[in-house]
Amino acid sequence: MKNKAKILLLHLPQNINDVSDYASLLQPYGLAMISSILKQDGCDVTLLDAFAHQKKKQDIIEYVKNAEPDILGITVMTHNVGQTVRFLSDIKKILPKTITVLGGIHASIEYQSLLRNHPDVDIAVIGEGELTMLDLVDKIQNEQPLNDVKGIAYREQGEIRINTMRENIKDLDSLPFADWESLPMHKYWDRWTIKKNYACLIVSRGCPFSCTFCGHSIIGKTYRAKSSDKVLEEVKLLYDKHHVRNLTLADSTLNVSNKWLREVCEGLIKLKRPIKWGCSIRADHVDKETLQLMKKSGCVKIFLGVESADNKMLKSMKKNESIEKINEGIQMIKEVGLTPDLGFIIGMPGETKESIMKTIEFARTFNKSVCSFTYATPYPGTELYETAKKEGFVVDDWSKHNTYTLAYVPKGFTKKELQHYFELAVKSTYIRIPFLLTQLVNVRSFTNFMVNAKFAYRLFFKTISKNKKAF
Repeated sequence: MKNKAKILLLHLPQNINDVSDYASLLQPYGLAMISSILKQDGCDVTLLDAFAHQKKKQDIIEYVKNAEPDILGITVMTHNVGQTVRFLSDIKKILPKTITVLGGIHASIEYQSLLRNHPDVDIAVIGEGELTMLDLVDKIQNEQPLNDVKGIAYREQGEIRINTMRENIKDLDSLPFADWESLPMHKYWDRWTIKKNYACLIVSRGCPFSCTFCGHSIIGKTYRAKSSDKVLEEVKLLYDKHHVRNLTLADSTLNVSNKWLREVCEGLIKLKRPIKWGCSIRADHVDKETLQLMKKSGCVKIFLGVESADNKMLKSMKKNESIEKINEGIQMIKEVGLTPDLGFIIGMPGETKESIMKTIEFARTFNKSVCSFTYATPYPGTELYETAKKEGFVVDDWSKHNTYTLAYVPKGFTKKELQHYFELAVKSTYIRIPFLLTQLVNVRSFTNFMVNAKFAYRLFFKTISKNKKAF
């Protein structure tokens, strides 16, 4: 090639056959980070969020055909594997010389099966993609062998080659900001969005905890965070240049370090940009001083993964929290005037009818909190996946791995029984007069009302009815 490669980074719709089927619309942050670092290096890159632009499948194919990229990069989610590889098959028929690259957690774990079973996938990026893509693009542009590109698996002369793994990036401050310029910022929203524009920002990587349902084997156990100054600089950019007024700091656990979090909050207060923001935290790490600063700096949305109200289940999940400690954290959050939303998982190994009912009863004690229920889903790379396989679990359809479709049934349950308890959890928690009245009173804007209405419609008329048809 020995010329600049034309690179297209593409974010496909959640459901490429029904572009209206989604519960939130978030920026493709990983692709935006890769786009930014490639552009910083002088590469010819286009980032297209076909999801945000609501492009239908044929329109996307036509766009790619006209763009004629040398390299096509896509982040693949576990539940979207099928539609992604079918899309690549369509592209390869038109552009057989385009090099297709898949990244993301699924590609990082299932790279061998992706390359073995899907000939239209040329390269899988394993782990963090920024430096790997820089190296990969350089080798492709200069027509050099790929054998020393760390962090990839690829096909060469019919054989799958797996290169040396790349270490995770230690200094996140060394990375540029995401390529917000290439994204239609006015189109994004989440379930709690009050006012547009909305952005989803990740400011740390790695997780020091050991939950069995989480893929920490890929993201790493070593926690790494951007400096508070770097975080504040990007927030200022988002507010001033991209008119962002709602922001999610979308790290899996924002309060791993309360000292760092307090620095961020104090900086947000001094920034004097009235941005409303949300995050996910652990209940056993909360302290009143940090919570008060969070609220003062504009935090309006906190999510806690409770998972179960049964201590035996929490222990088997390796949550390293008790329900008493979790509830103590919830009460502390409420005392400072914030309302946490709570997440629960139904159907983990060892689950019983009694443990599910205990969880449902616990969730029903909260009228202001939105309690979301998901099915236990054995994602590749998790301890849950390995446990499920030992029980005889076999993947028959990756599209079921979306936490709202029943993919796995633990011992002691039938599919119908577990679906019944899931439906019971959702209906008995949401369809209560005190809860519904509280949610109506707490609607903060017309945008907020429409977002919640869309979520409710999708939950009750798509998710539950779809699961019922499966039996």
